[in-house]
Amino acid sequence: MWIAVVAAVVYIAVGYWVINNFEIPPLTWEAFGFVALAAVCQISAKWFFGLLFRESLGEIGEDLRPWSAFKAALVGAGVARLIPAGGAITPVAMSWTVRDEARGATGAALRTVLLNYAGLLIMTGIGLLLARPRESAQIASISLIVLAPFVLGFGLILMFGSGKLGTLSRFLPQKLRVRLERSMVDHLPALESQFYIWTRLVLEGVALWLVLIAFGIEVNGFQVAAAFGTASLAGGLPGTPGGLGVTEIGLAFILAAYGIPGAVSAVPILVFRVVSYWLPAALGFAAGGSTFLASEEAKAADEAL
Repeated sequence: MWIAVVAAVVYIAVGYWVINNFEIPPLTWEAFGFVALAAVCQISAKWFFGLLFRESLGEIGEDLRPWSAFKAALVGAGVARLIPAGGAITPVAMSWTVRDEARGATGAALRTVLLNYAGLLIMTGIGLLLARPRESAQIASISLIVLAPFVLGFGLILMFGSGKLGTLSRFLPQKLRVRLERSMVDHLPALESQFYIWTRLVLEGVALWLVLIAFGIEVNGFQVAAAFGTASLAGGLPGTPGGLGVTEIGLAFILAAYGIPGAVSAVPILVFRVVSYWLPAALGFAAGGSTFLASEEAKAADEAL
């Protein structure tokens, strides 16, 4: 809570400064519609993230309701945004959310997060390879093109080359193997997994695209993929909660390489982060709170009072 409050105060202050120092194009009702549609895409992406979690649980014989999987995705997204290095805690938060409905959910949650990162790396690598930086940004252009194959290759390895998580259990002591066998889930992604992964990532990329369109900024799909993916990966590094500040700088840098100066992209980036950061964080906080209030621990505490 206190991290969220401090982050919100700082963000509002920075936003106030940006609004008063950068030119803001007039927004029409059509532009507001694009931003609202971007918010719908962002929340819909969490639904498919939840479905990937549900499918992962199905591999160990657990049947989770889609709505419960959606709540787990929201809580995981909220934790990732409100805690420094929260991405590492996301699987724990997701499994905690469904602990009364599904046993051994941590492995399935870990599979879900790993596949999402793999897809994000692949999306970023392809975007960096195919996007066209402006000619004057030679250093940025060369750097991004050199980086692209490594990002793409690592994503492919993570997606398809490290899928035998379950086989690691055979190297564990017998007692530990018995306790963890339901959590050690192979994560080789079949067609259903691929559909959920890419639908989620495309929806989040489209959310950025819609916000840029709302402010009259023209970019192509590959540039959006490169900008969204690079900024998301940079924001996932340990440091600020949810990459707050780092993601914004990353977006500004990549968009500048594609010919969009910071003075033009500053306000759209802030609006996009309200859609992609603060909205999921708020919904994740609400989902986590409602989950706790419905739990046996909360009921026991209420009876004790």
